[in-house]
Amino acid sequence: MAGLAGRVRACQDSDEFDLSGYSREQCAQLAKAAFEEPVELAKMVRISFVVGGGKLCRQKYSDNLPKDICSALDAIGYDDDKAAACELECAGRYKFQHDTSKNLKFVHVFPRVLPPAATGGDEEGAEEASGGSRGPADVLAACEMDEFRRLVTTHVVSYSQLRRLLDELRARLSKLDAAEQKLIARQSLDASEQALYDSLSAETLREKVKLVTTNLQAAVESCQLTAADCKEVLEQLEAKQKLVDTEIKKAEADKKEKLLQKLEEQKEKLKATRAAVAGASPKQTPPLKHGENVRKMRLKLAQIAKMEKDSAGHYTLDELKRLGERPEIEEALKVFEERSRLWFETDEEFELRLARNLREGAVQKKSGGGGSGGGYGGGAGSKDGFSTVGKKR
Repeated sequence: MAGLAGRVRACQDSDEFDLSGYSREQCAQLAKAAFEEPVELAKMVRISFVVGGGKLCRQKYSDNLPKDICSALDAIGYDDDKAAACELECAGRYKFQHDTSKNLKFVHVFPRVLPPAATGGDEEGAEEASGGSRGPADVLAACEMDEFRRLVTTHVVSYSQLRRLLDELRARLSKLDAAEQKLIARQSLDASEQALYDSLSAETLREKVKLVTTNLQAAVESCQLTAADCKEVLEQLEAKQKLVDTEIKKAEADKKEKLLQKLEEQKEKLKATRAAVAGASPKQTPPLKHGENVRKMRLKLAQIAKMEKDSAGHYTLDELKRLGERPEIEEALKVFEERSRLWFETDEEFELRLARNLREGAVQKKSGGGGSGGGYGGGAGSKDGFSTVGKKR
């Protein structure tokens, strides 16, 4: 099961898989492992499952197989859409097809998409104009509001993530407003401005900015903040209070009683919020999603390094085999760490979560704790569909 889910998640182009002999339980497991989480893709792919056919192959497939796989997709939030096509707008949808020319029945799935991690560089204008690799901010800026709400709820949950998303949305809105002003002045747009104007809606961006701002305020009011978030928020509140104090002095000098009353209320509210944030227990940062796999890969690499040092260049056949596995383990570690990153997370923040994960693993080892799932299995693939032997089918 994990092997098929791994092959499905590794697809970078549309592909077809046979589900002959699959039970309802296997369909549910496959849908969850292969499609519940977004797949890293630069373009949409169509994953086609053969779920039935004519007389010659009918005995290979259960009569309920089409219904079982569709129900499994429904259970993870996918939508049945007979008009679905191989386009990014159709992410998270599926459709049933009876192909009479092949005399086969298919369920075509269009997975939820997570854009590939950015590879660096500051050439966002060129990338936008040429349709280059899209980051989370690009996806969130362009998607419909319902999808935006779902993605934010799933992937952008901390104060710092929300703040960075808000900065990204505001930057795009500012560029879009500038492009619209150029058009009003009958000036031509450059390639990046035209791409932005064609792909984004100012009205929708403003709605998204409002939603993220509301979520940020809720995080502060409920003190759902990490230690780093608390420090940042307290600095912001202090700066706001200084501005209010300045405005109060000005209102007193101008004898504006109504404004003064409003500013005093605002000051009291800021003081109360500062006190609540300062007195709250910091929220723990999320654990690494694939933390156990990361620890196992790192342990294997440490064992190989120790073996290399102890052997002093004289290896047994078994040791040579373990040395040969190192590139594969290093690649697996890289993938698990990358998949453990949060959206809008800095390298420094990730390194802190990684260090905590390793410390917790050491404590579990000393106390005899720890789980058994998700290890390096020599190629069968993990529970989330990652295969440690690469992406060959």
